[in-house]
Amino acid sequence: MDARQGTIWMDGRYVPWADARLHVLSHGLHYGTVAFEGVRVYDGVAFKLREHIERLFASCRTVGIELPGSATTLAAEAAAYVAKTGLRDAYLRPIAWRGAEELGIVGQMASSHLAMACWQWEGPHAGKQGRGIRVGIGRWRRPEPDMWPMQAKLSGLYGIGSINARLAKADGFDDALVLTPDGDHVAELTGANLFFVDRGRLVTPPTEHALNGLTRQTVIALAERVGLVVEVRPIARHEIEGFSGAFATGTAYEILNICQIGDVRFNIGSDDDATDIIATVARVYAAATHAIS
Repeated sequence: MDARQGTIWMDGRYVPWADARLHVLSHGLHYGTVAFEGVRVYDGVAFKLREHIERLFASCRTVGIELPGSATTLAAEAAAYVAKTGLRDAYLRPIAWRGAEELGIVGQMASSHLAMACWQWEGPHAGKQGRGIRVGIGRWRRPEPDMWPMQAKLSGLYGIGSINARLAKADGFDDALVLTPDGDHVAELTGANLFFVDRGRLVTPPTEHALNGLTRQTVIALAERVGLVVEVRPIARHEIEGFSGAFATGTAYEILNICQIGDVRFNIGSDDDATDIIATVARVYAAATHAIS
């Protein structure tokens, strides 16, 4: 990643890609005071950019990062940066962190910084949409909602996903299912929300133990618009074997088929009901994302 060409927007300046650096004693690097977003760019336009920027502001407030200007001005800066790259279909990563002026646990005097990078990227599971991804059961669970600000997109929480994904890949899977604190219910994947198909309807877990992703929200709204029933409820781990299909949603994942969770396999293409429903969701999502240019 550090050897790419182009520029990165960093604290209001366009910096050559390789020169976008931070100090090794930055507070965010040591204590996780880092907030970030991931935004898809379709046909040169960042999808739901304002919503992503507003969530970035909310996440930053959680850890005391002071962003410059308003959500409106920052969204305009992001749009201008995307235009400057000339990329039509890409991924935009805004990231904010506390600086190196003070390294104590609070870091009250540590400055606030913001950068944005944009590059072409097909996502973490490129080429696997057709056959779907295989998902293992993660060892490490999500915290209780009073143990972590779940709706703040902070780097610290993603350590759980990173560990689970690494262990899952070592076992031959593509990703991992992260369970709720009791170990008996579904939360999400390591970096995506999760939907199941059950008797013609979509079922997805609530967000007490998962990020209420913008793609998740979009899928629910679009599915209901085309007449699909969406049920939001706790999903016990043992229920997985009774579902006819599953898919993941997220900015990076978009709409991604799942062919296996643990020992449960979903036969993509053989169950007309599940296949048709997931294909419908993917179709209306693609239409929505490409209707913005």
